Amino acid sequence: MSTAWLGYAHAQDNPMRQTGIVVEATAADAVQARERALAQGRRIAFQRMQAATGGSAEGASDRQIESMIASMIIEEERVSSTRYVGRITVVFRGGGAGGQAAVPNPMAGQPASSFIEATAAFAGMPEWINLRRRLMQSAPVASVDILAISVDSARLRLGLRIPEAEAPGALQAAGVTLLPGTIPGEPWRVGLGGG
Repeated sequence: MSTAWLGYAHAQDNPMRQTGIVVEATAADAVQARERALAQGRRIAFQRMQAATGGSAEGASDRQIESMIASMIIEEERVSSTRYVGRITVVFRGGGAGGQAAVPNPMAGQPASSFIEATAAFAGMPEWINLRRRLMQSAPVASVDILAISVDSARLRLGLRIPEAEAPGALQAAGVTLLPGTIPGEPWRVGLGGG
């Protein structure tokens, strides 16, 4: 059984970029609580975007909403063994909702010049939070999008401000190890480590 409360911080300047969405949920464990809170946060962002552009939010599935999202930025989060509290920004792709264009750069003034997919393995929620925080605070990383997450691993899309080849060395200073896949087509591997 889970409970969730979702809030909204302030009015939006661009309806395709919904900011300050407060999410909170409790569940059997922290991973389930996080997934539920973020799913509900995406839905709230979608409903607000549709309301602002004159569209209808009725009948859209979670999968449809997720397919319309260009990026999701976790601004803050607090996690316990069964509870998740956070604040997110959701940026929608252009073309839907009244034909408005999505904001191409989720971090204004600090655009990503390239994107890579990476897998992360972690021993538990504290290690995952530490890794994500280091990634988000490192200068080479413009965005961290979570494509999938489980209790011990995640698949990420990292927006980089530097060329892909320079990222491993630059991230090392932030205490993050970034290694290329061992076979062609395999995503990068990211984890705690480095300086």
